[in-house]
Amino acid sequence: MYYALLTLFVIVALLLIVVTILQKGRGDVGAAFGASMGQSIFGAGGVDTVLTKATYWLGGIFLALALILSLVPKEEKGSILEKEATDEVKTAPAKPPAESEKGGTSPSGTPTQEKAQ
Repeated sequence: MYYALLTLFVIVALLLIVVTILQKGRGDVGAAFGASMGQSIFGAGGVDTVLTKATYWLGGIFLALALILSLVPKEEKGSILEKEATDEVKTAPAKPPAESEKGGTSPSGTPTQEKAQ
């Protein structure tokens, strides 16, 4: 369930980006300072294109999915760090490594072992 919602969330995010980029600009900088009498800062009022409506819907779906994803628990419980610690315990060798003549431990093939032999 979580991963299906996460996949849908990513798809909606990508569609929202594409639809936003495809929209036409809302005039030049002069419109923001009142150069055009019939338009407000955000363009002409009441003109909603298909892309604008799609942006509204995709934005709403994006926000709803973000809230749902924050509430839906993942299948895996627990911390990643705790999981790594338990995996290391399971894969740890059963007996300690062989000690060299000096009493220290060193991996096989190191110069300390070669001198001892």
